[in-house]
Amino acid sequence: MLRLEHAWTPNIDRLARDGVMLTQHLAAASVCTPSRAAFLTGRYPLRSGMVSSNGYRVLQWTGVSGGLPTNETTFAKILKDRGYATGLIGKWHLGLNCESSNDHCHHPLNHGFDHFYGMPFSMMGDCVRWELSEKRAGMERKLNVCFQIMAVAALTLTAGKLTHLTSGSWTPVIWSTMAAIFLFTTSYFLGDLIVHADCFLMRNHTITEQPMHFPRTTSLILKEVSSFIQRNKQTPFLLFVSFLHVHTPLITTEKFRGKSVHGLYGDNTEEMDWMLGKILDTLDTEGLTNSTLVYFTSDHGGSLESRLRNNQYGGSNGIYKGGRLWKVHYTTPVFHPHGAGACYGRGVCPCFGDQVAHHDPPLLFDLSRDPSEVHALTPDTEPAFYRVMDTISRAVEEHRRTLRPVPVQLDAPGNIWKPWLQPCCGPFPLCWCDRENGQA
Repeated sequence: MLRLEHAWTPNIDRLARDGVMLTQHLAAASVCTPSRAAFLTGRYPLRSGMVSSNGYRVLQWTGVSGGLPTNETTFAKILKDRGYATGLIGKWHLGLNCESSNDHCHHPLNHGFDHFYGMPFSMMGDCVRWELSEKRAGMERKLNVCFQIMAVAALTLTAGKLTHLTSGSWTPVIWSTMAAIFLFTTSYFLGDLIVHADCFLMRNHTITEQPMHFPRTTSLILKEVSSFIQRNKQTPFLLFVSFLHVHTPLITTEKFRGKSVHGLYGDNTEEMDWMLGKILDTLDTEGLTNSTLVYFTSDHGGSLESRLRNNQYGGSNGIYKGGRLWKVHYTTPVFHPHGAGACYGRGVCPCFGDQVAHHDPPLLFDLSRDPSEVHALTPDTEPAFYRVMDTISRAVEEHRRTLRPVPVQLDAPGNIWKPWLQPCCGPFPLCWCDRENGQA
């Protein structure tokens, strides 16, 4: 998360001032699906299969079969077994269904949570047809190319028939024309289809709003948080509030737009701080402040690729601070442009393939002296080079010996949209309801 020097974040600042601030805090992945799997389970995502061998580093749709396996032990399961009431409010993005649109095999309620309210998927630019698109723009380009090919084929076949240059039936003309119409229609309505497919709210197993009405989402989440705390204040409880902030497209209510000197990212950050303050106020009102542990963290770093012209919407990544900490790179992404520190022009940096550089010997950095990782160490510049590399190499080998084969959840078979897995609050494809406003 970007540290904003002049942002007004009194509630986050109060937590840091009055509590314990962790200065070394490492995420297991740089994107949300595997990072959240690791956060909930305390295990590397590789161990639970929340990885990919084909470049899909996160779940791509709600209507896919991949997700966090139910045999994984989450901290919610552990606390539930010890008598805690457990709730998750906000973003999930760890899967939903396996074989049907309502089996909910990957649902939070199958991972130790008693109560869920929020997005089964993730906040996306495509939810508001933003210029920075995760999948809509790329899919539209592919569909338009296919449409043009089929349209040219239909016109060519039609001209051949009318000029008697080709013989045979009109069947190829009819089929190519129908295919062209289908591709054009799909491309035209694709944005709306994605909004209905992925951008909706659920309460437990029921869809309450499809698609989401974003101007009121913040207030709905705060209302749900307050309700959960009030219902469970007499018993031990775990409440995981997974903010939709500060994720692109940085949806911010009118009250906070234009307030920050840091633009839309700063506005969104200040609104999140305000939401945190409301939650802390609820704890105080219910007399729970002195008996509640509040843990505030980000699931991973900034999305440097979320940049449009001169505006950086995905935050930025700071530097490590603290004691002696070594870091080794066996592979690194081929950044674009060279030296940028990010992979502009694509969603996220790859972890394998021809866009990754392999290092032998690996690159070694001392983050306590070089937190920005500018100067790779060598035996000439670091007396402990061989000792550190030997220790790390043995740890890597020990890690590899403990790995066991598991189904990979983010590869294409489990990460492509399947219509029979699509959650829908009406008869598919009429996925529209507003139970938050008493309409369905």
